[in-house]
Amino acid sequence: MNDVNTTTREARRREMVTDLGPGAHECWYPVALSADVPVGKSVGFNLGDGKIVIFRGEDGVARAMTAYCRHMGADLSVGGDVIGNAIRCPYHHWSFGEGGRCVSVPSGDEIPRGSNLGNLHTEEALGLIWVFFGEEPRYELPTFDDFDPETQTYRAFEIEMREKLMVEPWVFTTNIFDIVHNLVVHGLEIKNPEIEEISPYRRSMVWDAEHSGDRETGSMLTRINVYGTNCAHKRGVMDGRQKWYVAGLTPGGRDGTRIFFSIITSKDDEAEAFLNRAQAMHNRFVNEDIPILNNMRFGDLHLVGADKAMARFIRAARSYPRTTLDAIETAANARAASPEPA
Repeated sequence: MNDVNTTTREARRREMVTDLGPGAHECWYPVALSADVPVGKSVGFNLGDGKIVIFRGEDGVARAMTAYCRHMGADLSVGGDVIGNAIRCPYHHWSFGEGGRCVSVPSGDEIPRGSNLGNLHTEEALGLIWVFFGEEPRYELPTFDDFDPETQTYRAFEIEMREKLMVEPWVFTTNIFDIVHNLVVHGLEIKNPEIEEISPYRRSMVWDAEHSGDRETGSMLTRINVYGTNCAHKRGVMDGRQKWYVAGLTPGGRDGTRIFFSIITSKDDEAEAFLNRAQAMHNRFVNEDIPILNNMRFGDLHLVGADKAMARFIRAARSYPRTTLDAIETAANARAASPEPA
């Protein structure tokens, strides 16, 4: 029997809401802590519809490329050697250098056309390595250019999850705009939020918030910028103390969505204790949400007036551009095959 004929209208609506297409949104994604990728080391991560390899060359720069050698498909993150500023395949020692270009075939044969890897723009800031999932970044990396190491300190970390988060990053990001959810689940009372759409890739929101009940995490006055569909960039105060942070969610395919933070505060004798408390709070917030999000069933949403900001973000996420690692790699080889302009 044809499944199309037996699927209900409601089931088809649910699929339309949740299935936004292959790959991932074209966003900046944090993929690793800087400390986890020392010079000369390569590591692999699932990202979107495939896998990438990240390595740090002898110049100290982190680079990210699609993970599978174009020769016979060996995984460069498993046994691949970092030689200078290139990575060498463990199987036949093909080497890939700047921009993912294949630079060496030890057999002496001519390098075949279409042998380049997909290259992902990579930046590093405040202890996190980020990649842009797309051919060219659509917006600037969300970071803090005015960070002052003389007067400020930071901590970068990945959220410790009690179970995998099996929703796309945009689903979790809706929580920033979900005033009622923040109150009833996290005890966070947000007063008179102000929301501004600055561009298709950035939204700004002001929180004047207090934690209710026995949460003991105090008050916050915060300006939040949401970049893409996955990143929160905040400047604010928590309990009278400076608290800035950037948080990014990264779609890890079968590994689930990962969440990274880098929190900034004043450099003084109280900084370490404050960062410990802030990290614990964000770990708790995420783990309170995971069982809810993993078991949700989107359908024909019945939203109310209090959901206005969240509804606008959901609509934006559904129309936001997406791509795949395969498309990025295909485009890289097409560019390499094109003749140089005269």
